[in-house]
Amino acid sequence: MSILPVFLPQMGCKRRCIFCDQRSTTGVTNAPTLSDLVEKARDYKRISQQFEIAFYGGTFTGLPYAVQLSYLDWAKKYIDEGICKGIRISTRPDEINEENIIFLKEFRVSFVEIGAQSFDEDVLQASMRGHTVEDIERACKILRDLSVDFGIHLMIGLPNDSRSKDIHSAWKVVELGAKTCRIHPTLVLRDSDLAKLYSIGQYQPLSLEEAIEISSEMIGILEANNVRVIRTGLFIPPDLQSSIIAGPYHPRFGELAKIKLLEQVIDLLKPQKIVYTNKQESMIRALGLKGTSGNNFGFFLNGAFLEWKDALKKCFGGVKGVREFEERCTKTN
Repeated sequence: MSILPVFLPQMGCKRRCIFCDQRSTTGVTNAPTLSDLVEKARDYKRISQQFEIAFYGGTFTGLPYAVQLSYLDWAKKYIDEGICKGIRISTRPDEINEENIIFLKEFRVSFVEIGAQSFDEDVLQASMRGHTVEDIERACKILRDLSVDFGIHLMIGLPNDSRSKDIHSAWKVVELGAKTCRIHPTLVLRDSDLAKLYSIGQYQPLSLEEAIEISSEMIGILEANNVRVIRTGLFIPPDLQSSIIAGPYHPRFGELAKIKLLEQVIDLLKPQKIVYTNKQESMIRALGLKGTSGNNFGFFLNGAFLEWKDALKKCFGGVKGVREFEERCTKTN
C-alpha cells in the first residue's frame, strides 16, 4: 500500500540532538498548510485507490493539541471516505503516554514510529537525546498494552557508540516487539553540533566499511526475528549532499548492507546451490556468484532447500546463533 508522506520539519521537537541538521538534508523549512495537504491528497487519489497517511520529520505527540487535532481531522476525512486505511506518526519515546495514545487511536492512528536511536545510556546522553532507555521501554509497553503497532528508529556510530552496543540495540528492538526498524549510520552534517566536535577531533565517524558491516549484522538479527527493516541508510538529495562533512554516506547504502549480509550468510552456510529471484539478481551479480533463477530465494543445503528467511534464522535466530555466527566470521577473516 502506498504512503502519503506529510513532512513536519522538527515540529514538536523541544530540543536539538547533537547529530541533527534536518534543514540541510531535506531542504524543507516550513510545514505544509492544510490547503497544501488537500492538494497532495488529491494527487494521491489519482494514482492510488488506497493509501496510508504518515506524519514524520518531527515529534507529533510533542505538538500542541490544537495542531495535532487539525492534522488528524484532515486525515480522518479520507479514512471516513474509505481511501485512507490508517495513520502513522513518528515521535520520541518521552513524548508517549497512555493519554496521548488513546487520543491518537480515536483518529485511527494505527502505527507509531519511535525515534530511539540507541539502547545505551552513554550513547543517548552523549547524543543529547534527553531521554533514557527506560523511557523507550516504557513507551513500547504503553503501545503494546493499547494494541498499537510500532517501529523503532536506530542510529549507528553515534558518540560513545560501538559495534557491540549497536548489536545490543538490535536485540532490544526484537525483545520489545517492534514490527519494523530503520537503521541510519551517523553522518556529520554541516550545521549540527556534532560537526563542532568533529572539527576539534573529539568525534570520529564510522568508515563506510564499518557501517556496512554493522548494519548487515543488525539486519540479519532483525529480519530473522520477524522485525522488518524498512530502510537502511539516509537518503539525501544530490543537491544537498554538500551538507555532509564526514561519515559513511553512500546513495546505495542499504543495498550494500544487504549484499554484505548475503555474503556473510553464504560464507557461513556454504550452500551447494543458490536460487534467486529477480529481486536478488543484482546482488548475486555484485558478489560474482553463480546461481539459478527461481520463484523463491534461498539455498540448497545438504540436499534440502532452505528459504532465505530460514537461512537467516539459522544464523541469527537467537543469541546462541549470533555468537556462533560471529565466531565463525572471526575465524574466516
